[in-house]
Amino acid sequence: EGPDHAKLCKEGDTSYVITTTTASKKWAGTDNIWASVEIEGSNGQTETGILDKAHEDDLEQGQNDKFVFPGMHDVGLIQCIIVTAREDDMWLFTEMTVQKLGSSEEPVTFHNSAGTRMSTDSNEGVSSLKLCI
Repeated sequence: EGPDHAKLCKEGDTSYVITTTTASKKWAGTDNIWASVEIEGSNGQTETGILDKAHEDDLEQGQNDKFVFPGMHDVGLIQCIIVTAREDDMWLFTEMTVQKLGSSEEPVTFHNSAGTRMSTDSNEGVSSLKLCI
């Protein structure tokens, strides 16, 4: 599944950890959402790669998953995230935490309080969701 190649480029020297919590509801998990996260802050924005760990069954119902993205632009104080889905398999997450590695800043947790489902299929959810603190 997914692309057979990827373009890798370094935007900076900051590493971010994204921790996702998939809802415990039936059908909340996904095998094919190809989601990424744009992190917005006081010094601009940066976008992660795809939330996927090779050879692991991530983003499954009731599961917490951690993704590390090195070589990112330092956005300063984290203010918002934009989650983007690139495939039509539905995914429902309850929260997402963003942490800047090596920083004294506290991790920032964004809650999907409205229970918005992610999918490129508009009958199942939205392809983009912005959450701010």
